[in-house]
Amino acid sequence: MRIEAPALFGPGVITRGDMDCYRLHKLRSTLLYAGANSSFYREQFRKAGVAPEDIRALADIVKLPFTEPEQIAASPFRFLCLSRSKIARIHTFVTSGTTGPRKKIFWTQSDIDRIVRFITAGIGAVAARGDAVNVWLPTGLPYGQSDLLSRGVKKIGARPVVASMDMSSADHLQLIKESRVTVIFGSTRRIVRLTRELERSHDLSSLGVHTLFLTSEYLPAGMRARLQKTWNCRVSTHYGLTEMGLGVAIECEAGDGYHFNEADILVEIIDPETGLPSMPGSDGELVFTTLTREAMPLIRYRTRDISRLISETCSCGAKALGKFTAVKKRIGVITRIAGGEEIYPALFDEALMEMPGFIDWQAFTYRRNDDGGECLRFRVELAEPRIEKIPEIEKRLLAVPALARSIRTGAMIMPLIEIAAPGELRDSGTGKRII
Repeated sequence: MRIEAPALFGPGVITRGDMDCYRLHKLRSTLLYAGANSSFYREQFRKAGVAPEDIRALADIVKLPFTEPEQIAASPFRFLCLSRSKIARIHTFVTSGTTGPRKKIFWTQSDIDRIVRFITAGIGAVAARGDAVNVWLPTGLPYGQSDLLSRGVKKIGARPVVASMDMSSADHLQLIKESRVTVIFGSTRRIVRLTRELERSHDLSSLGVHTLFLTSEYLPAGMRARLQKTWNCRVSTHYGLTEMGLGVAIECEAGDGYHFNEADILVEIIDPETGLPSMPGSDGELVFTTLTREAMPLIRYRTRDISRLISETCSCGAKALGKFTAVKKRIGVITRIAGGEEIYPALFDEALMEMPGFIDWQAFTYRRNDDGGECLRFRVELAEPRIEKIPEIEKRLLAVPALARSIRTGAMIMPLIEIAAPGELRDSGTGKRII
């Protein structure tokens, strides 16, 4: 029996029952396909004592073993379900979204076409025919991030304007003006840096940009408000994962949370410690299963990203589309400091991003030689590198409850704050972590 994907964004009323019927059919098809063609999954199913035929309901997915990022890194070719001659693109990377070793992901032309269709739908939520979309993503080979987004932009009748990743803010401003850019798509940190470096000397609200579309890192509410005010535009965010084909979910206009691509991806939330399903409404680790992947299906892939499924009906009217919360915490970037408290980058983004003139930060843990106390050392880049800003930075850091508690109990000593030179942290990596 052939079951087509429900028209998620077209006319007609699609129910949860329709979606669940489709997802179960595609899940069983994927398991049969992977079990027959992937040596990795054939062995995984055998070891777990489970067969594709044992999955009779969506809830039965818990019978299947997880796929770990390290397994892809160690043996990527064992995931292949087709001969290498049919592979159109090999993507080798370490993402900012997930953590861990270098991985290889394989796509056929059919996989790529499907990715472009979702990207087209995603960019169509913030741009329209006639827009000029500034694509600010890593460039390189055909079917790379920049190329795929550019293809999606063209499909909606808009014009891609590709920016180099190492372009200065002044040159980028000139590109925006000359190309009459109306939408900017890029990572949160890069767009924040662009804004901070230009806002003192230029009226960004006069440029005609109507949307900033951010990806890769968490955006605190205060910084969102600041960006909206500075550019006088809408700010929207996107959640992507290279392992899932880059496009996964886009932020709902109606409020907090992301509508995800249910036609191509099955989503679970699990307790990262036990591997069991999280209680409804509880935070847990996002786990994805691809439903339409041809070259390299991934079954119960652990992302290390912490989120929560939103079960309430969305006020935007999308009754058949699932939704999960913004990812603030990633297992690979959580640091346990003295006293047992957990800290992670989003805590300090929320504390520092709203500070006037703030651009970026790095943090390191170290033990002082004089008293042996554990300390956090921060390097903070400001639009104006002035040491008299240190007391304000310190005050903001001490507003982070986990850090404040550790200092109050004596487990930690006061953080050491250093002012970085302008541009010093510009290329400090693909994502923040506390080293």
